[in-house]
Amino acid sequence: MAQEADGQTMSVVPLLWVKNIERSIRFYEKIGFKISETWKPLARTQWCRVELHGAALMLQQSDDLESQYPIGQDNGIQLYFITDDVDVIYHQMRARGIEVSAPKIEFYGMKQVFLTDPDGRTLCFESLQPE
Repeated sequence: MAQEADGQTMSVVPLLWVKNIERSIRFYEKIGFKISETWKPLARTQWCRVELHGAALMLQQSDDLESQYPIGQDNGIQLYFITDDVDVIYHQMRARGIEVSAPKIEFYGMKQVFLTDPDGRTLCFESLQPE
């Protein structure tokens, strides 16, 4: 979270509509996220907030809302997580049995690894490479 000159702080926390929240929670926990908040009406999780190293996402069960909130690849959302050392993230994910692309340095200097969440969204973890 960055603090501006006027004393305000701000962060963005994307809300991701998911087809199966329990499956999505297992996936995000497997890649290292921890649940920080949940909403469970009628004892069934409908929403949660997950966090990893200061990054946060909200997951919301879609039920019959998919026509209003498209889910997955077709909605064009890709999430980029900026980290200090993408190689650490890569090795952690591989050790957890997660399918993740091999680290690759792009022409603009970012080293990146990619994976796909259960709803088809692209997740990228990246770090700036020293010159």
